[in-house]
Amino acid sequence: MKSGLAFILHLVIALLAVPMLTIIFGGVAGSIARYIGSAGRGPGQFYSDHVLLLISLIGALLAYWVCETLSSRSAVWVWIPAVIAFAVRVAAWFSTGSVLFRGSVIEHFITADCQVEGWRDAGFSAHCADKLLLMPLILAPVAYSVGAALQRCLARWRRADALLS
Repeated sequence: MKSGLAFILHLVIALLAVPMLTIIFGGVAGSIARYIGSAGRGPGQFYSDHVLLLISLIGALLAYWVCETLSSRSAVWVWIPAVIAFAVRVAAWFSTGSVLFRGSVIEHFITADCQVEGWRDAGFSAHCADKLLLMPLILAPVAYSVGAALQRCLARWRRADALLS
C-alpha cells in the first residue's frame, strides 16, 4: 500500500510538476537566450525548439532532488504508464489516414516543426499537438525515472564508499 501511494505520488509529480516547471524555465531560458543573442524570436520560439531537451533535463533533476528525500524505489518505474500511453497513441496515429503519405514516428512526434507563436494564426495541427502537448507528458515520466535511477545508483555508491572508509 505504501509503495503504491509512493508510485502514484511520483507519477503525479512527473506528470504535473515537470511540465509546469518546464514551461516556467523554458520562458526564463528563452528570455536569457534572446538577451544574449542566441535565440531568434523569443521565449515561445525557444520553448518550441527545445521542449524535449528542457523536459528531459528538468525531469531528471527534479527526480534526483525529490528522491533524495522520498524513496526512489517506486519512482524508477513511473516510465511504464507513459510508454504504454505512447504506444496507444502511436497505434491510434497509424490507424488513421493513409499509410503511403505518412512520415515516420520520429518525424511526427519528435522532429515536427512547430512554433508556439503561430498557433493563433495558422491553427493547431495534429503533429504540433503531439510534439508540444503529448510528448512532454510522455517524456517527463521517462526522464523522471532516469533521474530516480541515477539517484539510487549514486546513493548505493556513496553508502558503499562510506562503509569502506
